[in-house]
Amino acid sequence: MLITNIEISRYTYCADTSRHSASVCLTLADRIVTLFCSLDLPGETSAVSRAQAFVGDALRQMRRMPEFRTGKQHLQIDKRLAPGSA
Repeated sequence: MLITNIEISRYTYCADTSRHSASVCLTLADRIVTLFCSLDLPGETSAVSRAQAFVGDALRQMRRMPEFRTGKQHLQIDKRLAPGSA
């Protein structure tokens, strides 16, 4: 299934735990999926690195869903969403 849009929202950072949290919304042809993602990264991690990590965690969660875990469907990110493609 082709992911045609990715939005990261509701970003928060807790300095006490060095935990970054956000909602990642993935748009596919037949559905929109919003996932809560939490990352343990240093506070000074760049915005681009955080975004890549959030997307990676969202994809990890998606791959655990039955329709993808069984291999019947595969996830693919639209090439136009790659950094520098705009």
